[in-house]
Amino acid sequence: MFKKSFCIIGILLIVLSGNAQQKPNIIFILTDDMGYGDLSCYGSKNTHTPFLDHLATNGFKSTGFMVVSPSCTPSRTSFFTGKYPTRTGLVYAIPPGSKLSLPIGGNTLAGFLKNAGYATTMIGKWHMGDKGVQSLPTAHGFDSYFGLLYSHDYKLPYVVTDTVLKIYKNTTPFLLQPKDSNLTELYTKEAVQFIEKQSAKQPFYLYLAHNMPHLPLASSTAHQNRSKGGLYGDVVEEIDASTERIVAVLKQKKLLDNTLIIFTSDNGPWIDFPARMASDGFTQPNHVGSTGVFRGKKAQTYEGGHRVPFIVYWNKKIKPSSNDQLISSLDLWPTIANVLQQPMPAADVFDGESVWNTITNNNSSKPHQPVYYLNDGNVEAVRNGDWKYRKTIKAGEQLEELFNLKTDPSEKNNVFNLQPKIANSMAALLNQYPK
Repeated sequence: MFKKSFCIIGILLIVLSGNAQQKPNIIFILTDDMGYGDLSCYGSKNTHTPFLDHLATNGFKSTGFMVVSPSCTPSRTSFFTGKYPTRTGLVYAIPPGSKLSLPIGGNTLAGFLKNAGYATTMIGKWHMGDKGVQSLPTAHGFDSYFGLLYSHDYKLPYVVTDTVLKIYKNTTPFLLQPKDSNLTELYTKEAVQFIEKQSAKQPFYLYLAHNMPHLPLASSTAHQNRSKGGLYGDVVEEIDASTERIVAVLKQKKLLDNTLIIFTSDNGPWIDFPARMASDGFTQPNHVGSTGVFRGKKAQTYEGGHRVPFIVYWNKKIKPSSNDQLISSLDLWPTIANVLQQPMPAADVFDGESVWNTITNNNSSKPHQPVYYLNDGNVEAVRNGDWKYRKTIKAGEQLEELFNLKTDPSEKNNVFNLQPKIANSMAALLNQYPK
């Protein structure tokens, strides 16, 4: 009788332990200034990205994903907080020593996952504050941090500054003046080492934020002069190889089948970059990416500044699919909360929604809520369904534009004067931005 009871208890413990491990590991890979057309699975002819193509083919590939702001800091805050940047005050790319940072004690995706029992780590570019320990990643939900606090161009000759670039380990400078060519490799090694230490006993969240392909470009020796896409292609192909190495260690650890992998970019490519970036005598106009069919670029609210690659892979859990339905950077956190079946913090306001049905191809009939386009804190455009309304100042005069992104994704045909009812409705919607 005792042996039988002991066996039953043992079986129950195994079952309960198994249930505790069902939460998926989450890896969120964010690139910097990668354009919509920079991966071969998104139409690039010269840059070869076989592994990311594999994830896209065997997972979910979005052609309708957009960030809500076309520059580094505000875009990152939207992923990280699930809020429009105006709610956090981080509406433009902040420089080293800025008084601005993520609000202390605010809700973050990393904090949410940490509270849900996850081991959390961040590797790479932070760019959401550097004024004191309370501004660093470890104060916003991450157990550990390894990376640069901002873009790697915050140095001479690109920026007049006395800042010394340093890679931090948690809250302490670890490596001074790292070589640009070493950044992707350093981050990849750190990510691999982190995963090697994990087990099935506790889920983990790895946020890997590459500094590349933001200018100035540099790739490791192993990836130099290999791509038909030139230096830009070398850099992107190194990120592809980095992703493959990370997935390889997941397989080795038998963690792949319970790991959700998300790959995207913070905004579109830095086309027509300022002259200061070419002051190194090395940076060339072709050192930037492609917007594909889309008009515009980084720092503009045309689609090219906002539309970027978005790939979601979960082996055996997400069926291969692709669609152009609207998804925004605000939706990352609500979607992960949906996957975990855990409510968002009740005493807070969030601007996104779960798009898990879209990702898993269980599309519901409910349309996505309107999404606003912000540029340096200005609400310049709104999208509702297939329609996009944009209101800006050009040459000192107000410019109003209306596009149907279904029939005119390149925003070539402004139908503002041809569709007055829709134009008026969309203009009213723009004024309803949640201030």
